[in-house]
Amino acid sequence: METKLIPYLASSLMVIGMTLLFTMIHPFLGLVNMSLLTIIPILISAARWGTFPAMATALMGTIAFDLFYVPPIFKFMVADLRYLISFAIFMLVGFITGTLSDRLKKQVSYSRQRENSISALYSLSRDISAADNLDAVLDCIVRNISNTLEGQVLLFLPDEKAQLVLCKASDGTISLDKDDLSAAKWVYEHGEKAGHGMETLGTAKALYLPLSTEQGTQGVLGINIKESDAQSDSERIRLSEAFTGLAAMAINRVKLAEQARESLSLVESEHLRTALFNSLSHDLRTPLASIIGAVTGLLEDKNVVYSPEVRKELLNTILHGAERMNRFISNLLDMARLESGMLRLNKEWCDLQDIIGVAVNRLGNTLTRRPLEITIQEDLPLVQADGILIEQVLINLLDNALKYSAAASKITILISQHARQIEVVVANCGQGIPEADLSKVFDKFYRLSSSLQVSGTGLGLAICKGFIEAHGGNIWAENNKLGGVTITFTLPLTDQFLGIVPEMNEGENDGKQRSADIDN
Repeated sequence: METKLIPYLASSLMVIGMTLLFTMIHPFLGLVNMSLLTIIPILISAARWGTFPAMATALMGTIAFDLFYVPPIFKFMVADLRYLISFAIFMLVGFITGTLSDRLKKQVSYSRQRENSISALYSLSRDISAADNLDAVLDCIVRNISNTLEGQVLLFLPDEKAQLVLCKASDGTISLDKDDLSAAKWVYEHGEKAGHGMETLGTAKALYLPLSTEQGTQGVLGINIKESDAQSDSERIRLSEAFTGLAAMAINRVKLAEQARESLSLVESEHLRTALFNSLSHDLRTPLASIIGAVTGLLEDKNVVYSPEVRKELLNTILHGAERMNRFISNLLDMARLESGMLRLNKEWCDLQDIIGVAVNRLGNTLTRRPLEITIQEDLPLVQADGILIEQVLINLLDNALKYSAAASKITILISQHARQIEVVVANCGQGIPEADLSKVFDKFYRLSSSLQVSGTGLGLAICKGFIEAHGGNIWAENNKLGGVTITFTLPLTDQFLGIVPEMNEGENDGKQRSADIDN
């Protein structure tokens, strides 16, 4: 109440001050100039406080001007009726300027509200666009709407049984009565707003709006404004409807993205299943057939005595088939570990020369009649790695080099240190890879078209990539000058072993470069 009286008190003081000023200087101004100056308080009051204070100022100015300066003095009478025109102008100026001021203030206030609304909508759209999961999107929606409307925000979504449940709330201590729950369910079922301030279920404490999209109602947004008035309720409802539109699209976007990921996962699973069945039909049945044939030959007729050479050949066939099956099963298990995220590195200090020796021994029968050149830089430091996994990487690379190279062609292994990493190179002299396919050779189930009879699942190089990257290294493929393919991988060195010569196997090094030509 006191605040409402301030404009009128201020206007009165301006009129009194103007009257006292005119009393001192009116002989020099004249009535015409004083009548013009009397408009100044009216304009100030109109610009500052609006129509009614301006009209009151005009009325007080008219009374003061008539009482003190228009003959007869100190009487509410006008000897010259022309002064009535001045009085009417005073009142008209107060009314027009006050009305224009009120309209301008309303436009400024509306523009500010629009600016705040647009800023709030932009902030919400920016936050929800950055969120990549449903829970983060819901947090953004509740936080932004609550801060903007300065009220309590409730977010309801359907569960797996299509029952509406409260998922998020701006206040952690929410207690909903029957009216609010009924309003939220009604809004979800009918797709129309209801609750506080509405004709439908108006006894509810909050206003409930549907989160509607083309795919249907995604949920319900409840907004409980603690302090509101009729003038701002309509604007808040419009802003709330804009918020619900953005929220509905964001929730729908996340759900569609999840469905797309599930569909992609199903497609990949189907692709994996098909590839595995194809591999099982060939890469398991072929060695199994060889093993069964060899065993059957040994057991079929007990009276037949095989020569030592024939028995050895049959046993080698069994061994080769078993080793092939073992590599196949190992690749499947390794890929399963990589895909499931269950791969755990057991890092130890390893000498790559020992790892290469084990890998070559495991492929001993496969490397028959194939020259293998191994070149290892002298004074090569130890590397901290999972020796079993690096051994499997080398076995897969050597097996790949054997498959895609001509018979009796040479395979080369080169190990050297470059700055802070160890570089391992495996090269063959066989068939090159088209430049467009070099980046694909490490994809799961990728098989290079070849005139050679090549078996396998296409998992070997993908497993190598997963194991090397798990160690923090890199692996890549490139064509070499001999027409074959060179695959290189790197392993990072630990600081404490940079430049330190391993003390083990000193008798074998003799301070020279270690190289060997192995012809099995």
